[in-house]
Amino acid sequence: MKLDLKNKYQLAFILIVSVVCFMSAMVLLSPYTQKPQEKDSDKDTITDANDNCPMTPNSDQSDVDSDGTGDVCDNCTDSDRDGYGNPGFLQSTCPLDNCPDVSNANQTDSDQDLIGDACDTCPNDPLNDEDQDGICGGVDNCPAAFNPDQEDVDADGIGNACELPAIADFIVTPREPIHGQIVQFSDTTIPGGGVLLQWHWSFGDNSTASEQNPTHIFTDIGEYPIQLTVTDINGKTSVKTQTITVVDNEPPSTPLITGPTLGIARMNYTYQILATDPDKNQITYQIDWGDHRIETLGPSDSGVDIPGTHQWKGAGRYVLQVQATDTHATTSNITFLTVRIYDLYIFHPFFTVYFDQNHQLLFFSILYQ
Repeated sequence: MKLDLKNKYQLAFILIVSVVCFMSAMVLLSPYTQKPQEKDSDKDTITDANDNCPMTPNSDQSDVDSDGTGDVCDNCTDSDRDGYGNPGFLQSTCPLDNCPDVSNANQTDSDQDLIGDACDTCPNDPLNDEDQDGICGGVDNCPAAFNPDQEDVDADGIGNACELPAIADFIVTPREPIHGQIVQFSDTTIPGGGVLLQWHWSFGDNSTASEQNPTHIFTDIGEYPIQLTVTDINGKTSVKTQTITVVDNEPPSTPLITGPTLGIARMNYTYQILATDPDKNQITYQIDWGDHRIETLGPSDSGVDIPGTHQWKGAGRYVLQVQATDTHATTSNITFLTVRIYDLYIFHPFFTVYFDQNHQLLFFSILYQ
């Protein structure tokens, strides 16, 4: 409809309508007429009304124990609600829970491993199944080694996995044998956790033995690696290897013995004994004085004489026997020396020998032979 502006009433109407529209727009656009903005005190993008910890930033709104208070400002984060706080929350002031996921107000910890019995799979094992074989240390027959089968062949309460092996060892006599000589091998193994059942010897010359203490003869000179393998009831083995040298050896010479062949009872007489060894080994002498007394002299170097002193207690004819032995236990031939010992001074030894040799007096023969 076309208005006639000249009409004052119409003009007034238009002005009133315009003012009303303007005022309405101003009201609508004014900030004072809008809904108040929600507050976010900690600036974590969560309004205070919805923030479970409005004074401390925690945009993740973590609340482990679901008590409505965010973890960052919860003075006791307690998942199981037993009055003890979960570990790892520094702001908690309540005592730490040794089993945070299972309620255990008494906090019992039998093995003192800081894990409450309520959630400790091995409540009596402070190492908590150290070998991870599924068997707790309190009943595991080998707690330091993985052995879920708990095998214990010798039934000694110690699992095979923990049984110590023996320490194989042996000695050889003589230490440096000669070829053709009987050699003794003696087992000196230190037992481990089980009884020894088997011995296997290898002598280095394609010969073997299964006795505990065998003997063997080497027919050729040379070096031989001797190996002993022992096995116990638990199947544990131990090996020891030694190398021995088999040598060629000549016996010492037949000993020479010098000294008096006549004497008086209860007086000391000294004899010099001498032998040589072709291999320059030291020599030991064994003397049988003929009166049931045997003496060993030495060792001494080859070719060096050694004295032996003896006293006969009564009159008689005594046959001395001397034999030399080298360091390889090889012996010489035996030397014999006859000694006459007298007891009556009226029969001076030289006098009796004179008549015995030159006149063949029966008296002396009967008395002193």
